[in-house]
Amino acid sequence: MTELVTSGFPQPGGCQCGAVRYELREPPLGIWACHCSLCRKQSGSAFGLSMSVSLDALVFTQGEPAIWTRTADSGHILVCLFCRDCGSRLIHRRHAHEGRQTLKPGTLDDTDWVVPSRHFFPESALGWVKPLIKSQQPA
Repeated sequence: MTELVTSGFPQPGGCQCGAVRYELREPPLGIWACHCSLCRKQSGSAFGLSMSVSLDALVFTQGEPAIWTRTADSGHILVCLFCRDCGSRLIHRRHAHEGRQTLKPGTLDDTDWVVPSRHFFPESALGWVKPLIKSQQPA
């Protein structure tokens, strides 16, 4: 398992245009990469990065995100928070959130310390990503 290395908290972040800003005030509960087709489509990349944080750990300091709700393949209702100006996805919350939410860690100002410790749906990973996942597995 990869250890988290941070430059301390709070960690500031926000959307691409700067209209919505937040502070992450506590370390994350976990960081992972998901390789399912929905996460790839949402991120516009080879995988989606996600960071579980408590509801109280994240505070919006500027602007208010818009909300879009969808039903996941699992049947969970997913509340998606994003910037209404630039469309950057910031947070996902399951309807039954159990005190947690999922921050999109690419929206943090400093992402040097963001390293996934888990990979979901690695069998769906793109061919060039699979060797990277395999190299992160403990020997």
